[in-house]
Amino acid sequence: MIDVIYNPVAGPRVVNRLERVRSYLSGRGLPFRIRETAAPGDAVVMARESAHEGADAVVAVGGDGTMNEVADGLAGSATRLAFVPHGTGNVFAREFSLPESVEGCLDLLSTGKTISVRMAKANDRRFVLLASAGFDAEVVERMNSRQKNLLGIAAYVFCGARHILRSQPALWLEFPDRTRIEAQAVIVARGKKYGGNVTIAPDGDIAGETLQVIALLRKGRWSIAKFALDALRGKHTSSRHVLIRESPSLFVRCAIPSACQVDGEYLGPLPVRFTVTDDLLRVVVPVEFPAAGG
Repeated sequence: MIDVIYNPVAGPRVVNRLERVRSYLSGRGLPFRIRETAAPGDAVVMARESAHEGADAVVAVGGDGTMNEVADGLAGSATRLAFVPHGTGNVFAREFSLPESVEGCLDLLSTGKTISVRMAKANDRRFVLLASAGFDAEVVERMNSRQKNLLGIAAYVFCGARHILRSQPALWLEFPDRTRIEAQAVIVARGKKYGGNVTIAPDGDIAGETLQVIALLRKGRWSIAKFALDALRGKHTSSRHVLIRESPSLFVRCAIPSACQVDGEYLGPLPVRFTVTDDLLRVVVPVEFPAAGG
């Protein structure tokens, strides 16, 4: 049995993708059911039910937020996650080198391989790929579905350009060895990719057991702008104002209210503790993906 979970808020064109999923599965005589989310958290519950009922796979149709919820529900189970991306960032699709077509993604159910990756946590919320605190998360907090659907990835640029004019509070980062660092912003990555196909952590390993911490040390709004431009050009790793460090966990706090996001979805205010868990997620990927089967 294959369960298909989709997010109708991901945009009007998601319906077209859903119909292609339906046609693909029907044409191959595969048993399936389609479930539509109606509110945040629905996909977590639905995926958990699918796993409990012994579904072979859950196909998530939507953006990284939908993927995050489905992954959360499947963590620790034998049910596989397949992803048909439709959204703004689609970091998951780029991280795992998924095909661009709906049919190509679904082909992986039979022609791909299944790997097991550890999920991370931000406080009590699991995430797969990345999280952040400070400026980037505050931009995500101010985004809404209508802006994403109308503008796509440009919505982040416009919202970020407005938000950079505001006062930017400093963050305090604490590592397991009790090293404390003051920073302007921080990104926590499990893999290599960030939104817009940016390689934010060249040494990131989604199959590994640690986090990649990317911290902007230099204060000020224009430092954030320069960091963003450097990241787009792949030059942030050579900046003396950027710290990149591998760690099993990280604690982040702020003296005044600031935000945290996971997999492109607003989580809540700081403080937050990021950790890597023992909860395994089984993901369907192309056979060429450089990770051991699971």
